[in-house]
Amino acid sequence: MQSLRGKANAVAAENAKFVKATAAIDFDAYRKRLKYTGDAVGNLEKAYKGKVIPQYTASLPAFEAKKRAAMLNVVKSTVEATKQDLANLHTQLEAFESGRITEDSSMGEVEQRFPSIAREIEEEIREHKWAKDSL
Repeated sequence: MQSLRGKANAVAAENAKFVKATAAIDFDAYRKRLKYTGDAVGNLEKAYKGKVIPQYTASLPAFEAKKRAAMLNVVKSTVEATKQDLANLHTQLEAFESGRITEDSSMGEVEQRFPSIAREIEEEIREHKWAKDSL
């Protein structure tokens, strides 16, 4: 937030260096040069003088300040929730890694990891269904 404010202040300082009042337009000189379109120059002069250019202000309306504060609170809570989810995922990953079956795993570890398959194998051995899953 501080870096954003610093950049905004830098932009305002640069803007102050280059802001100059615009030179007045000499409509009378254009009327004399453009003899056939003098009326058009008069119409342009009326439009130019009647135009109000909005002025830039750096103040923030109260509603916008509240809206931004609420948005920042939502972002903070989202970040915290994401950090919590990430911690949970890390614990799940560690549990998965600890239970991973490798070529160095023993039959006891396989039975512990997959108890339903171990029960099925024991049942097939008891009932002499040697070729049940081989085809």
